Amino acid sequence: MPAVSAHLRQRFIDLRSEGAGTLRETAAVGVGVFIGCLPLYGFHLLICWVVGFALGLNRLKMYLAANISNPFVAPWLLFAEVQTGAWLRRGSFHALAASTLTNTGIAVFGIDLVVGSVFVGAVLAILMAGATYAAVRTVGVDEPFAELVRAAADRYAGTSITAWEFARGKLRGDPVYRASLSGDALRSGTTLVDIGCGQGLTLALLAEARRSVDAGTWPPAWPLPPRFDRMVGIETRRRVAAIARTALGRDAAIIEADARSVSLEPASAVLLFDVLHLMRPEEQESLLAATASRLEPGGVVLVREVDASGGWRFVTVWLGNRLKAIAFGTWRQSFHPRSEAEWRACFARCGFQSDVQPVANRTPFANTLFRLTAAPVASGSTSRSSLPA
Repeated sequence: MPAVSAHLRQRFIDLRSEGAGTLRETAAVGVGVFIGCLPLYGFHLLICWVVGFALGLNRLKMYLAANISNPFVAPWLLFAEVQTGAWLRRGSFHALAASTLTNTGIAVFGIDLVVGSVFVGAVLAILMAGATYAAVRTVGVDEPFAELVRAAADRYAGTSITAWEFARGKLRGDPVYRASLSGDALRSGTTLVDIGCGQGLTLALLAEARRSVDAGTWPPAWPLPPRFDRMVGIETRRRVAAIARTALGRDAAIIEADARSVSLEPASAVLLFDVLHLMRPEEQESLLAATASRLEPGGVVLVREVDASGGWRFVTVWLGNRLKAIAFGTWRQSFHPRSEAEWRACFARCGFQSDVQPVANRTPFANTLFRLTAAPVASGSTSRSSLPA
């Protein structure tokens, strides 16, 4: 059974990833919608399989798009196709009356349906293909990043379909990962520690960036990505830590522990992405103080946190966190967000000076990326500011 399960998982991954690329994905959706509009019910899967194989398109996406003719939409689609066919053939629509069914021959309805389905299918295919292209296109300088994302996400293909799909979507859609490759945010150093690393997505992306540089495929117009002698991820959830460990292999050490109690090793860079608001305020400051004490001279801490003053965008984050907690059975999980000003005050109390990093945030979430460095020691002072009792 495990061998069968592994075979099915690999087969799904092959189907999910075939025909990759903006134009091919766009074509798969457009052709799939067109097929779904044809009144050949019961044969859509076969047609998608044959046409997709012949054109080198993603057959799974084609069939999903063909399901535009699902039970909820099909009646309205049929009506639109019959009426469109009548208008194209005779310049008039069928009358909406019971007598139309008896006075009009079945052959007339059939021909109207065929003609209308081709026209309506073509229009819907163009519209859906255009929407798909707008959603997935990566132009110019973003295409190498898309390749990097695919390489990083494929590390998770051997763990589980869910982990692989999550990696694909998260790395592509969350702007914090692109920002982590910027030399303006992170600088190369000895050790990078990712606290609350989850599946290790940032570590995987940095590892693939390093591999790209070593292979000579890194875009020459881009600044070199940050590079570290050692990368460490800390994750408290056993199953998630196991996924990260499998995906990263020797590229990073994954420690299964609670960052609030583990002894942090000296680091030149520390990541805290969406972690602090899951802790009580005193725990937030305790962890930040511990991080400051282990940060090497010239080191950097990147913190991504929700801005509680972000209005409806903050509400979106809160609802997402609450739904996630319910889904994972941790419905009692409490959240302790702060406004941007409160976060900066908190960082200052822990011995940091902070800057907000510009991030192209196309998401509906009130997230802010902070770059923390050691605050300069005041004249006459021998230590960083201490935490309040």
